[in-house]
Amino acid sequence: MSSVESKLYQFAVQTAKEAVALDNEGKYRQAINQYQRAAEILTQFVKYNKNPQMRMLCQKNIEEYVDRAKLLKSQLGGPRARRSGHSNASGGVDESSSNINGVSSEEQELIDMISGTIVTESPNVNWEDIAGLENVKQALREAIVLPIAKPELFTGARKPWSGILLFGPPGCGKTLLARAAATECQATFFSASSADLLSKWLGESEKLISSLFKVARLKAPSLIFMDEIDSVATKRGEGSESGGERRVKTQLLSEIQGLKTTHGKPLLVLGATNRPWDIDNAMLSRFEKRVHVPLPDMEARTGIFKIHTEGVDSDLSGEDFIELAVRSEGYSGRDIANVCREVIMLPIRELDMSGLLENSDQEVNVRDITLDDFKTTLKKVKPMTNKALMKQYNEWAKEFGE
Repeated sequence: MSSVESKLYQFAVQTAKEAVALDNEGKYRQAINQYQRAAEILTQFVKYNKNPQMRMLCQKNIEEYVDRAKLLKSQLGGPRARRSGHSNASGGVDESSSNINGVSSEEQELIDMISGTIVTESPNVNWEDIAGLENVKQALREAIVLPIAKPELFTGARKPWSGILLFGPPGCGKTLLARAAATECQATFFSASSADLLSKWLGESEKLISSLFKVARLKAPSLIFMDEIDSVATKRGEGSESGGERRVKTQLLSEIQGLKTTHGKPLLVLGATNRPWDIDNAMLSRFEKRVHVPLPDMEARTGIFKIHTEGVDSDLSGEDFIELAVRSEGYSGRDIANVCREVIMLPIRELDMSGLLENSDQEVNVRDITLDDFKTTLKKVKPMTNKALMKQYNEWAKEFGE
């Protein structure tokens, strides 16, 4: 068995185990998807494997997975099941799981389809957790928070944006801003990356994207956050583009273009990218508002240093934090967070290297962090964004930004 065949077989076994676990937990719709996927993987494996005994064993497993998926489908999709509830593991009917919260069996199937791929969460991030970026926060309030919190203000020609794009250097808080906006307006937050939406199975990526938008409409008001959107929305017609990638882009374009939002149940799409110039023009036009998230200014850098040293003993004064902000010009929020983490670990590292942490019963005193610690660390930890890249962001913002 070659390494490729071995990996394919191991993937099939793992998928089958997940299907059985879901089946035992009563998550039958998810189990159906996993049973079918395991059967598909084994079918591919059989095509390449020449061992007759292995082929016979795999064929038997394929039939078992397909039969189990069919049985679960018949129990869930039959007329009796639709009227009375979902089937339980013993073949009976669990009436308590039928039509939960007014969700039909078809809608529940969509929710189950993306539950293992798309993370739906209630973020607990507030505007106060993000230092600076006041202009960006205000732009997001107008585009996302106010239309959901005060829908009565947006009537007639005053309509909210349905697509917003955040662009700027990496580590400047684009994801945090999206989470804070969702928290502020109490919307259902869907976080989807390119890894979540892309699948090697033909047609599955388009199905996942379609299901994501359908579930978002069901749970509206909703905010769909698509991080690193440039990875799934690059310019079409390039030489390296495959047919599958083209279909994914087309499906995503049609979903955003046909976005159905009502006055009481708004649905917004928020994209984030570090490379806005790589995004296809048709996709770019879907994002009606494009907001530049720049590197933090001096006041913001001061706040970021305070946030990431909170709860740690230090002898830093207000003037020291201002000096750190001056010294860290050109650093992103993530760069500053990395500097703070390195500094906070210095006292622990000194104790460990001196051997004082080897005895677990011995009480140790951790010294305060100092301004000199930060000065030393800033010389070693350099910013990730250079001036040439910042110039590129500013030029793109002037041409395509808000």
